[in-house]
Amino acid sequence: MQLVKKEIRTNNHKTSKHVQLTIDEDFNVSDSKQDIDKIIISQGQVVIDDTEPMVDRIRVKGHVSYKILYSVAKAEGELDSMNGSVPFEETINVDELLPSYDTSVSCDMEDLNISMIHSRKIAVKGLIQMKIDVTEQDVIEGAESIENGENIQCMYKKVPYTRTVADQKDVFRVRELISIPQSKPNIRNLIWHSVTVNEVETKPLDNKIDIRGELEVFLIYRAEEQMPLQYLNLDIPFSGEVDCVGSMEGMTADIGVMLGETQLVVEPDEDGEERVLNLEANLELEIRIYQEEELDLLGDMFSTTACINVETESFDYESLLTRNNAKTRIVERLKRKENQAGILQVCYVEGNVKVDDTRTTEEGIVVDGAVEVRIVYIAEDDTRPMNSLTGFLPFTYLVEAKDMSPDTIYHIRPTLEQISSIMLGSDEVEIKAVVNLSIIAFARKKCKTITDMSVSDIDYEKMNQLAGIIGYMVQEEDTLWNIAKRYYTSIDTIRKVNQLERDDLTVGQKLLIVKG
Repeated sequence: MQLVKKEIRTNNHKTSKHVQLTIDEDFNVSDSKQDIDKIIISQGQVVIDDTEPMVDRIRVKGHVSYKILYSVAKAEGELDSMNGSVPFEETINVDELLPSYDTSVSCDMEDLNISMIHSRKIAVKGLIQMKIDVTEQDVIEGAESIENGENIQCMYKKVPYTRTVADQKDVFRVRELISIPQSKPNIRNLIWHSVTVNEVETKPLDNKIDIRGELEVFLIYRAEEQMPLQYLNLDIPFSGEVDCVGSMEGMTADIGVMLGETQLVVEPDEDGEERVLNLEANLELEIRIYQEEELDLLGDMFSTTACINVETESFDYESLLTRNNAKTRIVERLKRKENQAGILQVCYVEGNVKVDDTRTTEEGIVVDGAVEVRIVYIAEDDTRPMNSLTGFLPFTYLVEAKDMSPDTIYHIRPTLEQISSIMLGSDEVEIKAVVNLSIIAFARKKCKTITDMSVSDIDYEKMNQLAGIIGYMVQEEDTLWNIAKRYYTSIDTIRKVNQLERDDLTVGQKLLIVKG
């Protein structure tokens, strides 16, 4: 007789680590740019260029790309912009890390402060939040049945677990040529543009991922001389697919979509007029696809004619606990500061979600965070025709999830689904936002599987000491299986002798055991 084995592949979450990195650099304004009077808008984004896992540490290399919109000194009503990047490289200690482990690094720009040193120099300071997740792919061979086994009693068990089918990063590129509306004048000089991604939907298909959503583009430009500054909002839908080997429709997906590097170039149309925008945007995808499976394993065995000894090995595995998309609505008011010009008209509003803290409760996961909001508006001050208003909209929301425990593994992907603004006067704006909190949670479990066995002659002396018929009273934790194994009989024999219609036993129940 011999065991029939199967290969079991599981995920073993080893560790997570949160670290903070700071950037602090000064930059000169290039000779091609005009002097700075006042910074109106500043933006920054963290980009991971490379990671190198090592023993108990990881090297992370990346950069922070930034850009600013500013009013020009000694030129009333004139705007200009500049951009640049701040490189960083850090080696971070991570206990239990080995180069062979799967390592995921994600970063968020927690805080960015760009200020003037003087009209030809700026200071860029920021705080980067970095999260490192380490997972080991375990492989073990466990018995699922036995071949050529006579007089063998076998107990099987079903183990529901979640297998990782795909874990990859990819880039989906959006390339679009957009003509500006006929109601808008030609573009003489593009001053500023901002791109955000909204309403993204992803879906696993056979060996690929379907992705669709919308890019919102805001731009400020100078038209013909003597004309006021122009601004424009454009919504650009996109759709497409990326390859994902092993993915199938209906599988569970955990997919993060983040806007990466973007480029917007003005080109002439067929008539030679500067009215076409050439947009290139990279959407960085973090893809994890899971398949819920049920392992059929051999749990135990014994024989009435031989002594069987089994060797077992424990393995850790994850089982999908919940998948939930929760939404919370936020309505808040933002007021301009006393030193800011009054609001004449809102041009654009954008935001991004920051999660400050999460904690598990019996009801689910409590998420504390805030929506960072930026409003660009036409100001009442003609010398500085555009200004911005920033603020934070705090929120606390309970994402319902049953059976949570302190060692539950969960991921939360916060996205801003909608944001809009209503002017309440020259001093105040009402913001309405919808935050989507996508959560996937796994229970950590442990299981034993039979890995080997040996067979020896039965101990007949011990067996002969047992009476042929035994009166037995059921004890706590007794099952038909362990009673049959103890007295060298079979479950079917116990059922037949005692006329049992079901396998459930009660403490104190009396049974007749006929030795096999």
